[in-house]
Amino acid sequence: MVLNVLRNSDVVLLLVDARMPEVARNSEIVNKIREGKRLVYVFNKIDLVGKKGVADLKREYPDAFFVSCKKRSGVKDLKKFLEELAESRERSSLRVGVVGYPNIGKSSLINLLAIGARVKVSAISGTTRKTQWVRDKKLRIMDSPGVIPFGDSGARVGVMSGKDAHKIKNPEKVAIKIIEFLMGKRGVLKRYYGVSASRENRNSKIENRGEGDMKDAHEVFEEIGKKRGYLVKGGEVDENRTAIKVIEDWQRGRIKLL
Repeated sequence: MVLNVLRNSDVVLLLVDARMPEVARNSEIVNKIREGKRLVYVFNKIDLVGKKGVADLKREYPDAFFVSCKKRSGVKDLKKFLEELAESRERSSLRVGVVGYPNIGKSSLINLLAIGARVKVSAISGTTRKTQWVRDKKLRIMDSPGVIPFGDSGARVGVMSGKDAHKIKNPEKVAIKIIEFLMGKRGVLKRYYGVSASRENRNSKIENRGEGDMKDAHEVFEEIGKKRGYLVKGGEVDENRTAIKVIEDWQRGRIKLL
């Protein structure tokens, strides 16, 4: 179905999670874009990366568009670009395909580009089951089911919100991957979960107390479970419940990289 979108579109909008641009970019789609088609990167969820994160993305992708479907920001610039492109063409309409990982926000973006489109939106991945066209003046916009590149691991698919947390076979593995990523973002784990990614240096003087070596992601995972009170009989951490919580917090945009 995605190949159908690529084949029948004049412009292809590749929607990407602003938090993980390199992981999210679907190279399989990029490689299948044919000559004569225009590829436009659109970074969604910019409200989760802050001004500095957006500035960094703009330096790396100067021709891209940066939006937050949740906050309804940045979409006007994208629509203006598409409308101007449509006006410059001899055809009666500009066919715009929207592609990306499942649950990346494609349907939400279309609803903002084409007011009244009423494309079904859900926080659960896989809501869009088939391709569908919607029209707004000279724009014909096609929504498509999310595409998971061949060979993507289950962990990567989970991190990219490509699969419902409750349907992931090994949610702990996905949660650990998310925690490993967050450990590289200063202060994020502390702000959201109240846990630190590093051990306190107990040998330093109190007035100069600093941070020691880094914990491993499994330690942080256990601490999150304890902080949340997700325990089973005997006081052990309920790993499945903790993992699903971390995955859903990430997939639903509750964790901001600010």
